[in-house]
Amino acid sequence: MSFISGGSGKAYAPGRFLSHEECTRETRQMTQSMATTADDGSKYVPMGTFYPANDSSTVEGIVYEDVDVSTGSMPGSVVTSGIVYLDRLPASPESGVQSALAAKGFVFISEAPGVVRPGGTTGGTTGGTTGGTTGGTTGGTT
Repeated sequence: MSFISGGSGKAYAPGRFLSHEECTRETRQMTQSMATTADDGSKYVPMGTFYPANDSSTVEGIVYEDVDVSTGSMPGSVVTSGIVYLDRLPASPESGVQSALAAKGFVFISEAPGVVRPGGTTGGTTGGTTGGTTGGTTGGTT
């Protein structure tokens, strides 16, 4: 499973490299030859890995979430078309990979937009007692 670190721990974040969940995913077989070794010795294919390789002649898609292959080959989800933030991939595409995937329905955006937090001391997106983007009793914007 894909996890990102931040703040008070880790958060599960499959497909973090995608602009949104509107994409095509297909099941493919992940092998130990594609794997990275974790600190504890386990082997996994990381989210964002080009499948089956970062090579313009063989690339089919991008691995959606981490796949544990410690005990052998395992099935995993591969994005075969979608909108991808290049700066959220663990490795840059090799020469020709980006254009090969674009021909298969991928759209690439060089960098993910920054996160903009709404006004107010602790507000959410729908309001509350301390504000949010649609109101509240203090600090929200209307």
